Amino acid sequence: MSKNNTNTSNTSSDCSPECCQPKPSRRQFFGRGAQSIAAIGVAVQTGKSASDARPKPGGWFSTGLGQTRDMTVADDLIYVAGDSVVAVFKSSGELVHRVDFDYTPRCIAVEGSQMAVGFRDRLWLCDLDGKPQVKTQQIAKDAALTSLAIAGDGSIYAADGGVGAIWKLNSDGKILEQIAGGKGGRFTVPKSFFPITWAADSLVVAHPGRHRVEQYDADGELKLRWGRRTRGLDGFTGCCNPVSVIVTKSGQFVTAERGQPRIKLFDNDGKLHSVIAEPEAFDITEHQRVDTDADLVTCQNGGIELALLGERVIALDHTINSFRLFDLA
Repeated sequence: MSKNNTNTSNTSSDCSPECCQPKPSRRQFFGRGAQSIAAIGVAVQTGKSASDARPKPGGWFSTGLGQTRDMTVADDLIYVAGDSVVAVFKSSGELVHRVDFDYTPRCIAVEGSQMAVGFRDRLWLCDLDGKPQVKTQQIAKDAALTSLAIAGDGSIYAADGGVGAIWKLNSDGKILEQIAGGKGGRFTVPKSFFPITWAADSLVVAHPGRHRVEQYDADGELKLRWGRRTRGLDGFTGCCNPVSVIVTKSGQFVTAERGQPRIKLFDNDGKLHSVIAEPEAFDITEHQRVDTDADLVTCQNGGIELALLGERVIALDHTINSFRLFDLA
């Protein structure tokens, strides 16, 4: 998941279905109540369900995919992995082309003329038309690849939510080392949310189970760690947040949260700078459905991917399989 324009068990008992249901703030509680009452009124008049009658936020471009998985940006194009394809879009939402695969691509990174595609337990290094140049073997028995990052020297980092580790591979797909953080030598992450990105000379990692962002050098040594679990805006709420992180050219961090969807901007040291997108910018109905439906409530569903396109943030919302652009400032 090279973000800059330049299935069963978790690895942590913290990520339980109960704690995946975030509690709204007082303002959000009454705001959603008012929206629900208004939607019921519209439903009575039109015959639609209250859910269908509730107003939907604008500005979102549908990918046309049944289930999106990951996103990256390269050469002003937006690459979205999902279903059994990688779909490439302009920022206007226009589809440029599709690359079909025989398997489900779970994560993607693009650098120059190379496209790295991660499947459940292995990695393909392809050209931009999807033609494989290197196919790795199974990376680990219980691997569940979630995110990719390509370093300046061509090294590839693959976040593995199944094992709770990050694999470093060379440009030929050979595993060089394993990076693991926290107690027990593994990251505390659910299988679906283990985002990483490469920024300048560092690997930036979102550690959802610990509610923080971590920064490592190329050899896996921890350089910076910040974040905490809190219901306040200056930290992260829920059981598993943030679910995405990117870094601006000036070194600021942009994060995304699921549950109560929100995009925030933090300064270089992890201090909250501003809120880029509040929950109202998202389809609250779908996010609530993911968080309350008995068949969906796990730490594996929903989620938001982030990428940078110039001075704009692109958010890919997996609950509606659509993306939208937000101003960074």
